Parts: sequence; structure tokens; C-alpha cells
Amino acid sequence: MTEAELAGPTVPAGPPDAAAPGAQRARRRWRAAWGLALLAGLAAGLGLLGRAHAPWAPAVDRATAAAGAAWVHSRPFEAARLRRDGRVRPQVDAPSPGDAAAWQAVELPLREAARRDLPAQAQPRPLRVWWYRVDYTVPSGVEGPLALYVPRVVGGPVQVIRHEGDHWALLWDGAERWREQWNRPVFVDLGAAPPAGTTVHLALGLVRYDSGQHQLSRVLVGPREPLARRDGWRRLLQLSLPQVGSLTFLALGACALLHWLRRPREPAYLLFFCSSAVWALRALHYTIDMPADRAAYGWFWWASQASLSWGMLLIYLFAFRFDARSYPRVERLLTVFVASVSLLSMPVPGSPLSSLAQLHALNAVVALAVTAWLTGVAWRGGGPEFRAIVGVLWFNLALGAHDLLLVAGRAPVESAYLLPVGTFVMLLAFLYAVQRRYSAAMEAVERVNAGLEARLAEREAELRLQHERLRAVERDQALLLERQRLMRDMHDGLGSTLMSSLVLAEQGRFAPDALAGVLRECLDDLRLVIDSLEPIEHDLVTLLASLRHRLGRRLEDAGLVLHWDVQDLPPLPWLNPPDALQVLRIVQEVLTNVLKHAAARHVSIATRPLGEHVRVQVEDDGCGFEPGPAATGRGLRHLALRAARLGGRLQVDSVVGRGTRVVLDLPLGRDTAP
Repeated sequence: MTEAELAGPTVPAGPPDAAAPGAQRARRRWRAAWGLALLAGLAAGLGLLGRAHAPWAPAVDRATAAAGAAWVHSRPFEAARLRRDGRVRPQVDAPSPGDAAAWQAVELPLREAARRDLPAQAQPRPLRVWWYRVDYTVPSGVEGPLALYVPRVVGGPVQVIRHEGDHWALLWDGAERWREQWNRPVFVDLGAAPPAGTTVHLALGLVRYDSGQHQLSRVLVGPREPLARRDGWRRLLQLSLPQVGSLTFLALGACALLHWLRRPREPAYLLFFCSSAVWALRALHYTIDMPADRAAYGWFWWASQASLSWGMLLIYLFAFRFDARSYPRVERLLTVFVASVSLLSMPVPGSPLSSLAQLHALNAVVALAVTAWLTGVAWRGGGPEFRAIVGVLWFNLALGAHDLLLVAGRAPVESAYLLPVGTFVMLLAFLYAVQRRYSAAMEAVERVNAGLEARLAEREAELRLQHERLRAVERDQALLLERQRLMRDMHDGLGSTLMSSLVLAEQGRFAPDALAGVLRECLDDLRLVIDSLEPIEHDLVTLLASLRHRLGRRLEDAGLVLHWDVQDLPPLPWLNPPDALQVLRIVQEVLTNVLKHAAARHVSIATRPLGEHVRVQVEDDGCGFEPGPAATGRGLRHLALRAARLGGRLQVDSVVGRGTRVVLDLPLGRDTAP
């Protein structure tokens, strides 16, 4: 009964490069050839590492007996000792070391130790127990504890016994975990070393069917420390590395699954996850104990071996996703093959593929053919991911061939199964292919972004140019509108007054004093138009200050005292030159009325902020008037219309003999105008 590892040579490939000149293509092929040679050398080196006496193992102290010879004794094993759960417990019934007739000398390591000299009445498949005796004479200078170390025992449950002078005593019993014994070294602490020159008699017992076979490596006995180091290194290679590799592969596969859930259009990530899950199932026998029940054990072992075939399929499917071409026929043939060998190797009576070596040999033949075909594809032109993956496929094929020879009994017994170590190399190839694809996608995105940025910069430059042109057009239009407004204001106001005055002067109906007054009014109106064009930043106080500067001398000449009671006001966003001119004309006309009709001595101009409004108030101490029809005659209705066009309100309060007060309320914003 043997269990083993087989190479599952499978990994991913990438899209082919664009056609390159002949010299560049030749260089790529030479690099690929050198890469394959390097991988082959690495595989050969790992083959050496798998040997118990490999250079990586700590040197054994000279006091350690590297036993290459032993004495074997076999006898029938009672069927009653075979428990229902399939486990056996050998009995400590080996003959005495001094019984020379009972022991036969053998050379270690050995395989196929079946005995053919059975009695005629024996059952077709009798159980037998083989006892292998090793004698160790303690050399001088050895102090401290001793230990027994066996790199590999395959084929049945193991017991280690020690002869205590007149009987054999049990030191170590591996019967409870004999199904896991195929990949676990045996290490037994023998206790303190006896005096130098003392011979220690030890024996290993193995139970198996007589028609079967088992394998036994050298048996090493000596100081515990160097043997413990060798045992630790072998357990690291045979147990820890496969466990770490499968768990790392599964964790990265889970990340790939999360990425695929966000981007279902990229099946390579899903295949990455499926490969990691199948490989975790394949490596499960490195992590957990085998089922005790025979039927459960058979199905568990079948699932473990079949998962190797499915892992091979998934890895090849993953590899195909990194080539620009598709191979649906090859994928279908591989799927049919894997499904067929899985069904034909099921643990049922009459299964045609019950032999583990046959199953793995079929996998190896198919893997070799597909990998050779992929090598031709990569040689004719493939991307760096494809070529790297093909190299890793050959590397894993080499490891798998070594493991297949070990399963078939053609490799040294003390070798270790190397395909789990190839998991790390395969994982690196997977990550390299995925990273290359991700980097290519990111570079494509960066190129697209760079193109978009360049186009955006061009559009921005065009928009800036269009904006400058539009601003120039708007400036020209604003100047035109302002010119038209000024012409209209001068035509309706100043022009109309000058025209009527000219007609009266030509007819001789205008006295010189009256003509001078008209010309003065025209000049004041012209000054108002000019003042309205000054940049006042929507400040009403600045606008009124310009009016005070213009009319101050005129008010003084008329004997009026101006009281300036202006407070700071918030800016009026709507106060543009046309509206500013209207405000100036309202205030000027009120002051003109004071000069002409009020006979006042004092006049005051005041401003106040009033929440959502600002107030401009002009008050005199003149004669006043009686509100009524006279208001229309004084032009107050015209002033009210001007205020309404500004969104404001004009209020006039006058008492005969007590003066007049004109209040102009203007809104802060046109939307809040009453």
C-alpha cells in the first residue's frame, strides 16, 4: 500500500507579442531556451534535495550509525488483530537478537520485501509482520540522549521496540497513524546513552499483506541532536512547505475570486481561484489525518488523486486565457480526459485505474503532450507571460516525473516528494501572469487618460480662445449699447433742451439770463451723465459724493447751506451706469426744485441703511407747498416714475411754511423691490 505525489504540470500563458524583427525574435528564443535550462537545473537540484543524504541536511555526527544493513524476521500475523476500523496493532513478539536462525541479513534501503515461502494452507492474502533489527554499539565519547531516525517507511503500521536483556519493550507505536506514515519520518527518543561499548538492539515492525510491498529507508541511530535536525528539515520539506504553499495559494485565489466578482468578464481570475481550491483539496492529506474507515479512506484518497487531474485541467485553462488565440477543441479534449480518468479511477470493484502509478502515468503523458504543444506555440510567438508559464510547466513536469518514479519504486526510497515545492514556483508564475495583465490594463488606462488629458487640454485651449473672442464681442456690444444709451439720454434730455432753446433764441424770445440758466442746466445734465460713468463699485455713497462735488458751488452761490449726513451703505449689485444716472437725476431734480421754488436757507442730504432697503433723504427749510395737484406741476410725478423704474419708492412730505422732505427708498436687490 503506497501513497504519493505526482506532478501536475500546469500553469497560465499570456498574449503573444507583436511581430518583432528576426534578430529580436532570435534573442527571445535564446532567452527562453536558457530559461528552460535553468528550470531544468533547478528541478535537478530539488531532486538532490529530496534525498535523505542531500547537502541541505545537517551532517550526521560520527557517533551516529548510518545503518545500511539490518536483520529481518517475518511471521504470520493473526487476522483477529486487524480491527474493524482498518488499523492494526502489532504484537511485541520478535525473536531474541541472539537467535541467529530467526534473523536474515538484509541491506537498507530496500523495497518489495514480500515473502514467498508461505505454508500451503495459507490464505490467498495473509497478513504478515516484518521485524527489522538494527544493532547499535555506543562508541566512546557519546553522552546525552540517543535517538532513532528513519526518513521513510511506507507500506504498513510501524512499531519500534528495544530489547531489554530478556524481552522486547515497546518504545514507539505508529499504528494509530499508519495511513499517514507514507510521508512522515519516524523519530524515536531512546533516552540516555548507555556506557560506551554497549550494544543497543532495536527493531522496527511492519504489518502488511503478504502479496503487497513496502519500502524502508536507512535506519539511523545515534546522538539525538543531529538526528533531530535532520528530522526537522525533512518535516519542513515534506509537511510544512506543502501546507504553507496550499494555504498561500488558496488565500491568493480568494483575492482573485473577489476581483472576478467585480469584473466577471475576466475568467482568468475565476480559474485562478478554482485552481487554488482544487490544489488545496489535493494538499489536504498533508494537513489532516486520513479517515479511519476503509470506504471513507478510499474515497478520500480518490478525491485527492483526482484533484490532481482537475488541477492540471484548470491550470491549462488558465494558461490559455493569456494567449491571444483560443483553443476550444483542446479545452474540450482535456475536459473529457480528466472526467474519464476521474470516473475510471473511482474506488469501486472492478475499477480499471485502481493503480496509483497508472493514473499518474496517464496524467504525465497528457501533461507532457500538452506542454510540448504549448512550447511550440510559445516558440512561434508568445507573450512573456506565456513563455514564463511554459517554462514553469516544464519545471513542474520534471518534479512530477521524479515523484512518479518515487511512487513506482524507481526513485531512491529516501527521496522526498517535490511537486508540493513546485507549488511556489507555479504560484509565482500565476502572480507574474496576473500582474502582467493588470499592469498592461493599467498602462492602457494611463494611455487612454493621457489621450483624454491631451484632448481636454486642446478643448480647454479652444474654449479659452472662444471665451476671449466672446468677451471681446461682449465688450464691443457693451460699448455699443452704452454709446447708444448715452446718445439716447443726450438726445432725450440735453439734446431736446438745447434744440428748444435754440429755436427760442433764434426767434428772439429768450432773454440772456434765461438762456444762461438753460445752458447751466444742460451743463449740469451733461455732468450727471459723465458722473454716472465713473467706476463706483455699486457704492451709492460714492455716487452721491460726486453729485455734491458738482453742485456744491452752485448751492453756495444761491445762499443755501448744505448739510451732509451720509452714513455707509451696503453695495447695490444692480447699480450700473444707467441706473446710477437715474438716481443722480432724481436727487438733482429735487435740489433744483429747492433752488427754484423753496426759498430755503438750509438743505440736507442724508442716507440710512434700512434692512433690505437703503434710504436717501433730501430735506429743506423752505416755504413748502400744499400737497395736491401742484405736485404734478412740480414734476414730482415724473420723479416717482423714475424711482419705480429703479425698483424703489419716492415719498414727498411738505408743510406750507415749514419746508419739504423727499425720501427715496431703494432695494438692496431687485428681487426684493416693492
